[in-house]
Amino acid sequence: MGKLLKVKNLTKIYYEGSIANKVVDDISLEVDEGEFVMVMGASGSGKTSLLHLIAGIDQPDGGKISYLQSSAAGDREIDFGHMSEKAKAMFRRSNIGIVFQQQCLIPDLTVYENIMLPMMLDRKRKEKISMKDRILELCEQFGLKEHAGKYPSQLSGGQQQRAAILRAIVNKPPVLLCDEPTGSLNSAQTDIVMEILEELNRKGQTVVLVTHDTKVAVRGKCIIYIEDGRAEGELRFDEPAGKEPYKQREEELMSFLQKRGW
Repeated sequence: MGKLLKVKNLTKIYYEGSIANKVVDDISLEVDEGEFVMVMGASGSGKTSLLHLIAGIDQPDGGKISYLQSSAAGDREIDFGHMSEKAKAMFRRSNIGIVFQQQCLIPDLTVYENIMLPMMLDRKRKEKISMKDRILELCEQFGLKEHAGKYPSQLSGGQQQRAAILRAIVNKPPVLLCDEPTGSLNSAQTDIVMEILEELNRKGQTVVLVTHDTKVAVRGKCIIYIEDGRAEGELRFDEPAGKEPYKQREEELMSFLQKRGW
């Protein structure tokens, strides 16, 4: 597995009058293909701002964001942070899937139509199977096939979030960015959503997920801790095993967080 994302000395500044607030402060990190990275930190620490920069939603004030693409001609490094907004949007359609805490489904479109939208926008894609088959295959795989004709208001919060995930992955982007995707869900719905993300990761999907929930965080492979806009530590887990696969990870994570004032 090679590198997929490189962030070098990334900085984002917001101004309140003449006062500069560095919400992202000189952060550097790398993400490999197939990783499941959790970004943790207290409220206001800068973790969501970091994700928005990586997604191209916000423009950095300093540093570099690079996506790496492999092909028969060799590896190519894309300087994503300094693209024009139009070029970012074009790149994002095929290369970055985004899932938010609030599902942001279009209320006047059915589940099927919401999932279809990214495929319609990315008209240059050439699929071996039809658009309809691709969408229905995903819906069936993740328990939404019988809800495909419903509108978002007719679904539970967990079902809406599943639909949002399917919309984000329908174009098979190399990386999936998730901003507190379980933040508004109950524990049962959270388990379902995390099982979907884990299954996608097992199949090779790279995931970067922002969370404040330790029970969600232990289901990743790596924790990056953000404090006051800076990366203040990294924790990598061994593969879970046994009847309680995440118990040891929870102990490791709590020790890691407590050393950082959690």
